[in-house]
Amino acid sequence: MYQCNELQVQGLSQNDLAADGRSPALLSRCLFDVVVEKATLDALMVEEKSPWSMSQQTATFIHQALTEISRCLRPGGRFISITFACPFFRKRLYARTEYNWSIKNYNYGDGFQYYMYVLTKGEPLSAEDAALERQVIEDPTPYSHTSKKEVPEEDYLFSIDI
Repeated sequence: MYQCNELQVQGLSQNDLAADGRSPALLSRCLFDVVVEKATLDALMVEEKSPWSMSQQTATFIHQALTEISRCLRPGGRFISITFACPFFRKRLYARTEYNWSIKNYNYGDGFQYYMYVLTKGEPLSAEDAALERQVIEDPTPYSHTSKKEVPEEDYLFSIDI
C-alpha cells in the first residue's frame, strides 16, 4: 500500500484473489473508491466462440465478479472498465439494477476503437440502461434482437447494395 497525504493506493493482483472466485478475508471487509479493470473481463471471455452468445459458466463467473466489484465499492465509488468490447455487448453485462450503479461509456481511437466504461456506485441506471436490463432478462441472446437476412452462401456478394 502507498500513501500520499490523504490518498491511499492499494494494488491487488490475481494472487490476492481466491481460486474459487470468493473474496479472501482481506477483500471481504474493504471498500474502495475506484476499481480499475483493463481487459480482465475480455480475458475471461477469450474461449467463447462468439460475442453473440456466452456460455452459462462464463456468464455466471462474470456476474459473480461484477457483484463482488459492486459490493466493495464505496457509495459514489467508480468502477472503470477499459476494453475493446463495444457498448452493444458490454453494457448488457453491466446494466443490472442489483449492481446499484450508473453506466457511462466513452470510446477512443480512429478505426480500431477501444472503450472505457465508468460505473458509479449509488446512482441509478439511466432509462435507456434500465430498458436494456429488461430486454436482457426477457431474452439474454443479443442476436435475437438484430435482423439478419438469410442469404444462400453463393449469392452473398450479389446481395450487397453498392
